[in-house]
Amino acid sequence: MKYMHKYFVLSLFAVLLIIPLSLQSAHAATWYPGEGLKQGDYFRYDVCWTDFHNCSPLEIDFWVKNQTSDGSGWNLEFLAIDGAIVQKGTVTIGMTTPDPTYSDANVADYSNVYKNTIAWLDSFATRDSPKDFSYPAWGRSASVGGQSVGPTGQADVTVQAGSYKAWIIGWHKGVDNMIWVVPNLPFPVKAQVYTDVISGVPPPDYTLELLQTGNSSTEPEFMNRTSINPILGNPNCPVPDMQNDAIHDSTTTDSGSVTLEYRYSPSVPHQGCPIEWRVSFEKNFDLTQKYSAIHYDIFTVDNNDVKLGSVAQDKGRSDLFAPVGDDDQTIILKQPPPVTHFVIAVLGTGSQGSLTDTSLAGIVNVDVKTAEPVKVPEFPVTALLIMAIVIAMGIFFTRARSRLSIKF
Repeated sequence: MKYMHKYFVLSLFAVLLIIPLSLQSAHAATWYPGEGLKQGDYFRYDVCWTDFHNCSPLEIDFWVKNQTSDGSGWNLEFLAIDGAIVQKGTVTIGMTTPDPTYSDANVADYSNVYKNTIAWLDSFATRDSPKDFSYPAWGRSASVGGQSVGPTGQADVTVQAGSYKAWIIGWHKGVDNMIWVVPNLPFPVKAQVYTDVISGVPPPDYTLELLQTGNSSTEPEFMNRTSINPILGNPNCPVPDMQNDAIHDSTTTDSGSVTLEYRYSPSVPHQGCPIEWRVSFEKNFDLTQKYSAIHYDIFTVDNNDVKLGSVAQDKGRSDLFAPVGDDDQTIILKQPPPVTHFVIAVLGTGSQGSLTDTSLAGIVNVDVKTAEPVKVPEFPVTALLIMAIVIAMGIFFTRARSRLSIKF
């Protein structure tokens, strides 16, 4: 009897010990992007996305200011640091999924990056359909080649924001694609996702790393920035139109290393207005094939070939990067008429941020006919004179009528 009592006490103690652990495990068993998000939460991320300047580095920061008036979402103070460009605005996200439902115009492109990187897993898990970490598959997506996406195990991960015990959500197609999720955080802490390619080394589709997170009742200090250097021209500027108003050509670099196909629009851009460039770096022996991991820049020079400006430097970068051999850049044309001398310089190849091979280096000169700055429409002087006459006549007749009324 004594032993049975002792056994009962030990069993009861074990049960009482296991129950809280089981509850804790059950609580952390499911997850969806945005789970647990609350007012005052803030996040800082380093991200890149292949559809935004070919995965050029970008910092996205946001602070949860308050709930929307109808309680269906969160209003974020949203900050993007894009090289030398800083843009700040308001973004509203949902609660069922943390996708943007509203973005200020100046941060709309950046909130789209957030949607396709930081919030990307809401393609599989939402508040209405959270996913269990014990499930081997959360779903399939055409964007990852139809592969099954799901938990592959747990691992310790260290990012700038700290060290965490995380679940790895991933899949394998050519390479391992991994997204590190910490169950008690609303968004992933790290991701390395690659594009779906038929052959060769796949370039990044998107990457992210959590730099800082916390909660503050007031706007965090790092959010205290103002928008600078926006890529905006005169609102009366012609809009680039690659289909109907563009110059297209193809030529070989001065070193004979690369065939550069380029297109720019408008065909005659105005000083102070946008000009869009699309460039492709093709192999001389087969123009249907392109070089990958190209480092390059677009310079402007004067009549004596002295460098005046650099697109990369204007963006706060050492060079521009074309991971799959194509790139698209929109800039403000600074040089005056009648012509702007552009130099497209192939610097070499290598992984992003690391120029390791300069054997393809060479340049192509492109002279672009440049028009005068677009003037803000002025109100015609004749219209002002007519308005003045009409007003004067109105005053005259009003006074005349008043006098007639008095005499009558």
